[in-house]
Amino acid sequence: MKKIILRLSNEIGNQMFMYASAYSISKKMNRNLFLDNETAFLSKKNVSKYGLYNFNISTPIIEDKLKFKNKYGYIKRKFLLKTEFLRPSKKFFIEKKDKNKITFFDEKFINNRFNDVIYLEGHFESPKYFINYQNDIVNEFKFKDELKFKNIPFFNQFKVENSVGICIRQNRFSEGRGQNTSKNDEKSRKFTLEQIRYINKSVSLIKTKINNPIFYLWSNDLNSIPKDLLEFEFKKIDLTSQKIEFDQRIYSLFLLSQCKHFIVTTSTFNWWGAWLSNNKNKIIIRPGDDFFSNFRVNNRDFWPNEWIKLNF
Repeated sequence: MKKIILRLSNEIGNQMFMYASAYSISKKMNRNLFLDNETAFLSKKNVSKYGLYNFNISTPIIEDKLKFKNKYGYIKRKFLLKTEFLRPSKKFFIEKKDKNKITFFDEKFINNRFNDVIYLEGHFESPKYFINYQNDIVNEFKFKDELKFKNIPFFNQFKVENSVGICIRQNRFSEGRGQNTSKNDEKSRKFTLEQIRYINKSVSLIKTKINNPIFYLWSNDLNSIPKDLLEFEFKKIDLTSQKIEFDQRIYSLFLLSQCKHFIVTTSTFNWWGAWLSNNKNKIIIRPGDDFFSNFRVNNRDFWPNEWIKLNF
């Protein structure tokens, strides 16, 4: 049986991109997909947790979870990847980056000769990987607790209002980023200001497209957002006061996906909330190339073509 083993890592939005892309790649290559949901989360520095168990995904977990870590450590995998041209078949595929260290859509590797088992590693943050399997991916990402979610506040509000979902990612370069704390904190601060600059312009644009928009704001740190710089009225989605028995990340994502329209930043969480929305008339605004150009935060093929690009 020919396999693809996907090594999952990072936050829930990243994991969703990895899974959606690997699912589609496995279909195209006619291989069975398995998940390594453990080895990337073992590091003491890691602040992320595996989260795909909250969805009705069909892919099994690989039994030998430690194979990536024990037999093929990251340094060894990188070395083997560089020398694989010497061998007739390949064992690994680690996502490539361009000269600016930005990842990009690349399916050429599918045509390579591989071993019966391929270890797949990378973020694969482009809808181009799964554009031909969108219905499958929607079904894979059905929320297990969706019926229970609908009984919790906010849900009904989003359905009757012209709700617009917005996310601000705080501490983007500070969480689990090593020793240079002051430099990373300053970079995170500048990134937050860039998000606010983009969001203010997006709000002005979306007001010309829909009547009476109600803006809802998500953030991983609502209290530290410089709210005086936001040039519009908004409602905070603060779930800390709610008695929620579910994974709060997933409930937040579900709520976000119930909005009618979206202003999407570079957040993968924000991206999936907009993509999973079933509103056929949804308006989604995303940043053009002028925004966030100094931060190198996304795959250069990150955005669906139909989303409205806002340039500075």
